[in-house]
Amino acid sequence: MRSYQIYWIEEPFANHYYGRERMFFDLFSDWEASCGELNQIIAKQVDFITKPIPYLPTQRILQHELVKVEGSRWIDTTARIERNDSGATLLLNEKCMLIEAWGPHDCEYIFFEILRRNMGQLLAIDLKNERYGWLKPIKQRKFIY
Repeated sequence: MRSYQIYWIEEPFANHYYGRERMFFDLFSDWEASCGELNQIIAKQVDFITKPIPYLPTQRILQHELVKVEGSRWIDTTARIERNDSGATLLLNEKCMLIEAWGPHDCEYIFFEILRRNMGQLLAIDLKNERYGWLKPIKQRKFIY
C-alpha cells in the first residue's frame, strides 16, 4: 500500500524551492518523526509554508470529475476509486489531502491528474517510500543572454 500526503505550498516558497523538493521532504519527515517541543516548532514551520486547502471548492472539483470515472464514489470527506486489481482513496482535510492506494498505480494517477489540472503548487509526499514531487511542476523561464 502506498500513502501520499498532498500539501498546498505557498507560492513564494514553491517558487524559491523549486528543484530542491528534498528540503520539503526532510521537513515533513522530521515533523512526523519528532515529538514534544520540536514537533511544535516544526508544525509552525509547516503551517507557515502551507496554505489551507479550500474544502468546498476542492470537494466540488473532485465530485464533478469523479462522475466521469468508472468505479468511483464519494462518501462524506472521502473519494474512492475501486477497480478489479487496484484502488485508491482520497481523504480531504483542511491542511492536507491523504491518498492511500493499492495495486497498480492507475487509480492514484487519476486523483493526481484531477488535482494537477485544477489546483497549483501541490506537493505530494510518500514518507514511507521516500517519494515526493509536484503534481504540476512550475514552468521556469529560460532567458538567453
